[in-house]
Amino acid sequence: MFLKKYLECRMESDIMAAGGRMMEKEREKQELLGRASAGEIFQRAPTDKPAFTLAQIKKAIPPHCFQCSVIRSFYYVVYDLVIIASLLYAVLVWIPALPSMQQLGACPLYWVVQGCVMNGIWVIAHECGHHAFSDYLLLDNMVRSSLSSCLALLLL
Repeated sequence: MFLKKYLECRMESDIMAAGGRMMEKEREKQELLGRASAGEIFQRAPTDKPAFTLAQIKKAIPPHCFQCSVIRSFYYVVYDLVIIASLLYAVLVWIPALPSMQQLGACPLYWVVQGCVMNGIWVIAHECGHHAFSDYLLLDNMVRSSLSSCLALLLL
């Protein structure tokens, strides 16, 4: 019931968003939206409060999604750190071997990819502040402090 109300409140972005299970009336609506101008689309945007609450959304999420696992959490930390180390090794070994013009393209590519992975580390540290890393507050604070400090050192 919650999902039905949610879907009624939300405009589908395209026909394939429903996995091909749209009714004929919904298809016609999507075709009209596809031909509508930007002003018409913004006029149709929902501005009222949704028909569902945050509590209903939380009830729709399976309970196992709210259980913290220290092993799984540290797996993601180690996984990201291994990727960071691998990328650093690659940039220190392979990029100097490239011709100078390719080095100019490879360095910014490295910066973008490494930045994305380090953003993952920042997200883990941030979630530790929300007590989402583990069920232990002290462990959350230690992991957050160490990961944040490492990221801050890299910025200096």
